[in-house]
Amino acid sequence: MRADICDGGDEESVARFRKALERLGAQVSEDGWAIGVTMFRARIGGEELLVYSDAWSVDVEGPEHLVEKVLAEYRREM
Repeated sequence: MRADICDGGDEESVARFRKALERLGAQVSEDGWAIGVTMFRARIGGEELLVYSDAWSVDVEGPEHLVEKVLAEYRREM
């Protein structure tokens, strides 16, 4: 499953997303880039979530239940 998190330039939302990942115990490592897109791998409880970030958006991809868990944690502070 893939989901949009926020605009890439929205620093407040990006910070809130990072805090959500931290609360879930994510271990994040930068994996690479492709034509202006930075990709991160976030490991949460033995599962992997991919985070894509560029100037326009930040979005995540991974197992549906894990993406839903991240979205719920992110929205918790809204």
